[in-house]
Amino acid sequence: MIKTIEKSPNGSASTDARDYTVIIEPPYPAGRWMPPHAHIQHEIALVYAGACRINLPPAHQAHHLVEGDVLFFPSGLAHDFVADPVRGVQFIVVQFLHLDPRLLKQLVNTRTLGRFHLSRLELSRFVDVCHQLQREVAGNLPYAEVQCQALVEQLVVILLRSVQRDAESGLSPEHAQIINRALEWLHAHSHENILVSDVARVVNLSPVHFRQLFRRAMGVSPKQYLSALRLQTSKCLLMHDRPVSEVAELAGFGSPQEFSKAFRRLTGVTPLEWKRAHLYTLNRSASPPAI
Repeated sequence: MIKTIEKSPNGSASTDARDYTVIIEPPYPAGRWMPPHAHIQHEIALVYAGACRINLPPAHQAHHLVEGDVLFFPSGLAHDFVADPVRGVQFIVVQFLHLDPRLLKQLVNTRTLGRFHLSRLELSRFVDVCHQLQREVAGNLPYAEVQCQALVEQLVVILLRSVQRDAESGLSPEHAQIINRALEWLHAHSHENILVSDVARVVNLSPVHFRQLFRRAMGVSPKQYLSALRLQTSKCLLMHDRPVSEVAELAGFGSPQEFSKAFRRLTGVTPLEWKRAHLYTLNRSASPPAI
């Protein structure tokens, strides 16, 4: 599927919110094949769920992708994909025309495209920005093209920082495995009243050693990571029109008052103000733009 880009009389592409596309598609069924195709825009594709194999004809260079993997396709790069034969695959796709050439160059970290893998928290932040971008494109808001450009750059920063994080942490394979176990446990239990010592116990480390190792790997303390994770969870629940009191409980906050205080400290607005602003925009655009 290719989005048609309007051209100005001199042949150059227009530069407004219509130059950006966000597609949050339903899952492709197991084994589904999409024939080779290319896009006028640059494309960032996140595997949101399931798995797939993406091929780059005519050399048939193959990339096997799982949840959290992201590919960057420069404009005009032909590709096809096959959904996992058991799980199928679901993508979140962002397409855009314009980006600083230096960032475009850094995004291509293999022979022809860019490949990245996001942690659970990075994936949550990435999806949050995609939702914001989708609202800007669909809502026809004032200065939408400026905001769209800024949001695409946020996505690029998330991708580039994910690479830098892995390169700079210097973790051994054993330590990386420990952090992955800790992250899996944190995400499964973030709604509970847990302490850093609880997570450290799960991975058989002392709290002090675990804090040091976690900060090396993630760039933040376990407590900061948990707070950010709960905030991302609460945003998702608010966008599904859950009551604030219910969101506070499901996201792991001790009370609605504690939730409201933490939410305002981290976002600058109350949960109710954030919910009203985001649901208002979403209701103005019930369906995402097509490509």
